[in-house]
Amino acid sequence: MKTSLLSFVSAVALASCATRTPPAEPIAPEPTSETAAPDTVEDRVIIDVTMTEGTNMAAALSPDGTTIILALQGVLWSIPAAGGEATALTSPAFDAQEPVWAPDGSEIAFYAFEDNTFALWMMNPDGSDLTRLADMPGDARYPSYSPDGSQILYSSDHVEGYQIWSIERATGATSQLTAADETGYEIPLTPYFRGAGNAVYPIISPDGSKIAMVIDGERDALMVRDTKGPGDLKVLFAANTLGAPVWSQDGTGLYVPGIIGDNGLLASVPVDGSEVTRLVDGPDVFPFRPSVTATGDILYTADGGIHTISPDGATTSTIPFSAHVALDRTPYARRKYDLTSQTPTPALGVIDPILSPDGSKAVFAALGDLWMADLATGETSQLTDDDFVDLSPSWSPDGTRLAFATDRGGKTDLWLMELSTGALTQLTDDAKPANSPIWSPDGTKIAYLSDAMTTVFLGSTVNLIDVATGEQSQLADPLFGPSAPAWSADGASVIVVARLPVTSRFREGYNAFYMMPASGGENSWVLPVGEEKSLGRRQWNRPAWSADGTVVYRVDGALYMMPMASDGAFGDAVLVAEAGENPSWSADGKKLIYIDGADIMLFDREALATTTLDIKPTWVRDMPDETLTIRAGHMFNGLADAYVENVDIIVENGVITGVRPASAEPVEGILIDASDKYVIPGLIESHTHQSTSQGKALGDIWFSHGITSVRETGDDPYHAVERREAADSGKRSAPRVFTAGPLNEGARVSYGVSETVGTVERAEDSMRLSTELQLNMYKSYVRQNYTVQNRTIELAHESGIPVSSHELYPAVANGIDQMEHFGATSRRGYSLKISALSNTYQDVVALVSESGLVVTPTLALMTRFGTVNVDKMGGTLKRIVDNGGKIVAGTDSPFIPYGASLHKELEIYSNAGLTTAQVLRSATSDAATAIGVGDFIGAIEAGHLADIVILDGDPLADITNTTTVDTVIKNGAVVWSAD
Repeated sequence: MKTSLLSFVSAVALASCATRTPPAEPIAPEPTSETAAPDTVEDRVIIDVTMTEGTNMAAALSPDGTTIILALQGVLWSIPAAGGEATALTSPAFDAQEPVWAPDGSEIAFYAFEDNTFALWMMNPDGSDLTRLADMPGDARYPSYSPDGSQILYSSDHVEGYQIWSIERATGATSQLTAADETGYEIPLTPYFRGAGNAVYPIISPDGSKIAMVIDGERDALMVRDTKGPGDLKVLFAANTLGAPVWSQDGTGLYVPGIIGDNGLLASVPVDGSEVTRLVDGPDVFPFRPSVTATGDILYTADGGIHTISPDGATTSTIPFSAHVALDRTPYARRKYDLTSQTPTPALGVIDPILSPDGSKAVFAALGDLWMADLATGETSQLTDDDFVDLSPSWSPDGTRLAFATDRGGKTDLWLMELSTGALTQLTDDAKPANSPIWSPDGTKIAYLSDAMTTVFLGSTVNLIDVATGEQSQLADPLFGPSAPAWSADGASVIVVARLPVTSRFREGYNAFYMMPASGGENSWVLPVGEEKSLGRRQWNRPAWSADGTVVYRVDGALYMMPMASDGAFGDAVLVAEAGENPSWSADGKKLIYIDGADIMLFDREALATTTLDIKPTWVRDMPDETLTIRAGHMFNGLADAYVENVDIIVENGVITGVRPASAEPVEGILIDASDKYVIPGLIESHTHQSTSQGKALGDIWFSHGITSVRETGDDPYHAVERREAADSGKRSAPRVFTAGPLNEGARVSYGVSETVGTVERAEDSMRLSTELQLNMYKSYVRQNYTVQNRTIELAHESGIPVSSHELYPAVANGIDQMEHFGATSRRGYSLKISALSNTYQDVVALVSESGLVVTPTLALMTRFGTVNVDKMGGTLKRIVDNGGKIVAGTDSPFIPYGASLHKELEIYSNAGLTTAQVLRSATSDAATAIGVGDFIGAIEAGHLADIVILDGDPLADITNTTTVDTVIKNGAVVWSAD
């Protein structure tokens, strides 16, 4: 666990400063045989964008009042104090934030994201001599200088959440200035939490006697105490949110930005407790440290600009600027799909392979069913063959039974199968879906996960059930996307891989073993790879614990094994495989099965040999052989602005072969009469996270809302591919799936489906996995730095697939294809796309709309807690579209209900001022084009698959009529009907 405060402070670090070379400028991908990149740099498509406003932009005025340093879109820029053209000082890949000047104006300190962490940096005012301060553990942010410039204060999350630290400029020695018992910090335990007790934004008074800081909580508090502390913290001011304060010239008060209700503010806060004055009240004030000019005016950022105001509020001014960036938007060759091919294909979506106790057989899930393979002969046979979703098989220690998860009882529960007879018995009947059963070593109990929220994606409890009696107990409160469990050899303990939060201020943490006594007692953490490194992806993955006490775990994509006892004591780790996941031991611990991309592997522990198993079933795409004539009174083809009236849509073998005037020729095949209705292409949900444990009922939910395709933007890749293959093969009645696989981020991770991809080498292996599993896009997530992200863009484009991210710049300069959400989580704690008051400014609108980037706004997500005011984001949407920008409709379900949320999204777009035809295209042809399948779906025209929705109401007259679903056709087959 973390080093104690006493030992850390008593052993003060004396690390020296290290001079670094600035990160390289973003480099465009080199041409390959698979890309459409031009042969010369001169032929590249470079777009110049000028920014004249900044979204969540910080500004710092030099002590001599001549120069302003801007933090705009992660770059530090220099402009004259009177305004003008900005000069970039740092690389876009650096993600530099919140600059401050040394008191003598000789240098600038800031924090930036490099090597998977936020660290403090310094440079000269012209950007030279870029130097990283001592390599401090954890994240370090929010720097400020002491009045004499001898120290830099900052916040670090290394010990007890975010606390205040200082570093001596001369020696590099660090000291901790606040502690948890002073700030009230407590370690977060629930899946979702809000920061409380973190001390941030420190700054010392001009006379050096006091230190001010903000401590977060339900309401942020501006506090002050003597620098000689520790001592009592005095609350000066509280608000919903507070930014970084600055002292007045005379040290009698502070100026602090913040938010109360829906109003931004800049407050003047006296130290003596007298009345607080709101110098600025109402505008969109950004949460960054103001500057005080020589005349006592306050310089701050708000409403996209740089402003000054006098202490009495009587005089104001705005400082203009312009900053120019170049975006490489050179096209590349997109992967070609054939969504009609019926070539037999080996299943890639193989999940949860598990060995029989004697190691001679393997059982796994694929294509919605359970399969058994004889490893000696390679013969594979089906154990189940139905339309239910069967998952997570687990072999009983005596080899006679399987436990597995299935929805055959109406929702997903645990069932038992007698292998000798095939007889099935339901074991659990929980209120929420159950999954991931694992037998205890003595065969009397099963540990499993139960959805604690909407789906396992959001949280799970760890439960036990006695197989004979059905008696149940809960070993852990809800955990955030944990792995499947594993049992110790003596049955005394159960472990899962869970997220250990670093701080309550940010949701990311490190994956570690969470150990639970099976008979009850205190749970604990086990960290086999240390305090600042993560075990591999958690959700739908698992550790394996053998009968001799050898546990296998995954880190940086590789599998390792080590001895571990039921009390958590562990020994040295040994590499099992350079790449692999989801391992399972035979009962004697001599053989280990695992998966790696397209392969199922078997490791022989005694021989130290690994073989590839050829045991995967094959599947064939399901294409109906019947002919349909759909007679449409009003047809919106997904491309035009108006209906085509009274037409027959001819469908053969699932494909539209023609659209012709109704009754022009005899009806071909079966007639579906929609002559009094409205016909549109099948809708595409462009941002969702499915869970296979929701069962086949999820398919009906999608179809009932007219959704025939979904774009999954983060999940276990094997589960996602299983869903894709089960739907394409007709084994599961569900929309077709296009998937990103995992959320790829850095050393710290958040969701259970987050993958640690913090180096270029890991990026290359993650793209290998993506290519082998034929994933349809790549998701670069919150804590993946821009150097690694840049390499993933190169590799993904070589593979022909798009890359998406939460971040905008410099990703858009490096060729990223798509961006998720107008808002969403940022590693900074604030977004550079949207302010806390939901405003977006010219910089974001220009970068998005002029680049051709495709955005999935997910505005319906903003309504999930009853908030219905999305007008500001709707206004941003309209500005982007009017400026030529591209959007597709997605919602981020299951944070908001599957299916219904897409219609809410479309309604928001319509209310924002988009035409109903534009709105419909965002969920049909535009969405299909963004995925790369615009030649197959998203439109009603010859050559496209017959994904068609028949509506009772007129969606071009009122977009809410997309909810009046009468009939849904996918691939030329009726999959849902209101009758």
